[in-house]
Amino acid sequence: MNPEQEGVPRNIAERLSANQLLQVGSSGPIYVQRSPSMNRAEVPHMLPGGVGRVIGRSHLLKAMDDAMGSSGSRCCVLWGLAGAGKTTLALAWSGSRLENYPDGQFFVDMQAYSNAPRVEPRDALRTFLAALGVSRSDLHDDTGWGNAFLSATAGKRCLVIIDNVSTYDDVRELVPGVGSSLIVTSRRAVPELIIRHQAQVLKLPLLSIEEGIELLAERVGFVRVGKDNHSATRIVELLEGHPLALAIVAAKLAVHTTWDLQDALAGIQSGDTPLRFLDDADLGIEVGRVVSWSVEDLDPETKYVLYAASMLPNTELSSAVLRLVLDQDESRCDRTLRALSLASLIDEISRGHYRMHDIIRAYLSETRTQVLNAEQQIDIARRIRITYLALSFAADQAIDPNRSAITLGEDAQRIAGEVRFTVPEALTWFSAITPSMVRLMDEASDTHDYEFVTRFAWCVNTYLYWRQDIPKTLEVQERALQAALAGDHPMEAHCRRGLGRALADAGRLSFAKEQLLAALSIESARGDSSQTASTQHAMAELSLRSGSYAQALRWGLRAARESRRNNNAVREARGLYDAARALIELGRYTWAEDLGLRSLAICEERANAYGRALALRVLGTVGVKSGDLEKGCTWLERAWRAEEALGNSRSVRAILRQLEYAYTQVGNDNAVAEVHRVLRDLDRFVSTDEPR
Repeated sequence: MNPEQEGVPRNIAERLSANQLLQVGSSGPIYVQRSPSMNRAEVPHMLPGGVGRVIGRSHLLKAMDDAMGSSGSRCCVLWGLAGAGKTTLALAWSGSRLENYPDGQFFVDMQAYSNAPRVEPRDALRTFLAALGVSRSDLHDDTGWGNAFLSATAGKRCLVIIDNVSTYDDVRELVPGVGSSLIVTSRRAVPELIIRHQAQVLKLPLLSIEEGIELLAERVGFVRVGKDNHSATRIVELLEGHPLALAIVAAKLAVHTTWDLQDALAGIQSGDTPLRFLDDADLGIEVGRVVSWSVEDLDPETKYVLYAASMLPNTELSSAVLRLVLDQDESRCDRTLRALSLASLIDEISRGHYRMHDIIRAYLSETRTQVLNAEQQIDIARRIRITYLALSFAADQAIDPNRSAITLGEDAQRIAGEVRFTVPEALTWFSAITPSMVRLMDEASDTHDYEFVTRFAWCVNTYLYWRQDIPKTLEVQERALQAALAGDHPMEAHCRRGLGRALADAGRLSFAKEQLLAALSIESARGDSSQTASTQHAMAELSLRSGSYAQALRWGLRAARESRRNNNAVREARGLYDAARALIELGRYTWAEDLGLRSLAICEERANAYGRALALRVLGTVGVKSGDLEKGCTWLERAWRAEEALGNSRSVRAILRQLEYAYTQVGNDNAVAEVHRVLRDLDRFVSTDEPR
């Protein structure tokens, strides 16, 4: 001790090293125990710059404020699809709130999903500690590094952003102390952060149409985008509002100043997938490569399921359907799909139901041959067709259980026998596969699987006819007839009848008549009367459309007699219904009512809900046309409820229009007002996939 400093209080252990022996006395040795030193370093400011305004994320920014402003863990996890903008959101939020973290901001990209080597958590921790002034010599062993970071940030207001992580092990030692905040971004959900740190987990959705257009306008120019809002809308639709894909389109437009939005749209639509346009710009980043890092992180079995799921004809995935395709246990299949959902490669819609984004499907389509060999692809495609045929057959039987069935292959028949649909479930199934029906049939034709084409068309025809989706029905039935002529001759009469009905609905009556008469000729030549009544029923409908009511009456009665001869009561009821409609047009209301009542009795006895609804409607029409409005309204009200129970909003509208007329005639203003209210509700809540 220097003489001039005598009497001045000093810390005698200031220059001693940790664990140095200070004194040995009666009470035993006394050692110095010091925490790692905190050199007087600059306050760490490690956040990258260059992040501008984020679009369409205001609700997520608010959720982050709530999570980080709480008195709890102050931990937030941002996760979602590759290119969804997780890092951008984290940096945009923190960049506008720097004043909340005066003691330092830390950032590290763990590079879990990139083409660069992953960053080891210990290396990131060493960097953080160095920024805090903690040297390696201050740490007596490797086990205390995480604790050193905890103690160095405890009681302070620091922000730590750990970007692009894969698992909780990437985060474990980088969690700051009490009072500081943590943001983690990942393509995977990190449930350990919820359990151990009460993290607020936020999944980033893709952008809406409006938000996607705003992103393009923000980067390309509002005037340039505003000149062609239609093309901008279509670009966002095709890319599903994917932020990275839209950013690449914007970059291309910025580089190619002579391009307009139509040029970009044409480029996106020109290839088999949008990736051909997005990834050929040499801009330093490719959507396909970004997606590939997520796919390559999967184990082989999960990757196989992902590629098999990408071969399904539509973007929605069901565990119950996919396990039939893969011949797996349903729980095992669902477990794999949940793992894919947690990896942000598919989205979970509801329990057991998922959706794959088009960007992911596009990448999987382009790289499929690298994972599945030709034999595997052929086998998966075949099993998809078998499954869809079996499920469509089972759904058709649920809608019309009295319909004469056709023969299926052994595998399809087995699956169909295992499945039970309710009517609403059957309608939901058909609604989901309607956009992909033609694609399935074309793929089958390309492989000469003509039996699938004809039988699939038979299975979906009842639904399409009921929905009056005329363009789709024509497409399906035209392909079915082509397939029957090419290699499935036993189904030719079925296909001609289906096409004839579709042509009649389209108003092409002469062509419809040719197909129906050809079907009758084939059935007669083969001596097969099992389907003759169906063709006669179609001829009755065609005659009604053409105004040939006497012919319609004859065809309807023929169909009823033929059905009675073949002991098909449901078809008999339908023939009577056709004849009753013809009698109404001929003004023979008493006879029409008699046939309508006979048709209703048969349908109620056989529990045929659709036939019952038709019979009720024809009886209501008889009442209104004959002037017995009270009776007509009673029957139509019952028909309304019957069609409503079946979910047939198109028929409900038609019945309500009849009721509106009848109620107006009798002066029932309250009933008219109620009809108007129901019609408004129908227009408001109409199903989005209903043909207009």
